[in-house]
Amino acid sequence: MTERILDSDIGDVEIREFVTVHDSSIGGGSLILERVSVKKSSLGENVDVNAGTYIENAVIGDKVQIGPNCSIVGITHPLGEDGMKYRDDVFKQITVGNGSFIGAGATVLPGTELGKDCVVAANSTVTEDVPEKHIWKGTPPNHTLESLQ
Repeated sequence: MTERILDSDIGDVEIREFVTVHDSSIGGGSLILERVSVKKSSLGENVDVNAGTYIENAVIGDKVQIGPNCSIVGITHPLGEDGMKYRDDVFKQITVGNGSFIGAGATVLPGTELGKDCVVAANSTVTEDVPEKHIWKGTPPNHTLESLQ
């Protein structure tokens, strides 16, 4: 096996090749595909994470589907008058509600929250909270937010 699991609580999960999980928990029934990295995060039950995705400092609900090559990273770096300080990480957790779907190549930025049953369209960048049962499409300043109801 080529996965690397460190200091993590993993349920009955299918994990494919070249996966790294540390300081995290993953609920039962989940599927973690090739080249995924999960760090300092909690994934609920029946979560599917497709190949090439990076997740750090996030709480992911149950029955969430995450497309390939996504970035869900709750870490940022403050920019001051003197620029950015080297290795001065600021953690701003990301929350993804139950039943949400994140399309291929999407980026979810630090400190954002996706409500229950949200959809993030492929290649979109989420920069603010998305209410439950809404669709986020595009990248600001040209994004749209539509209700699923």
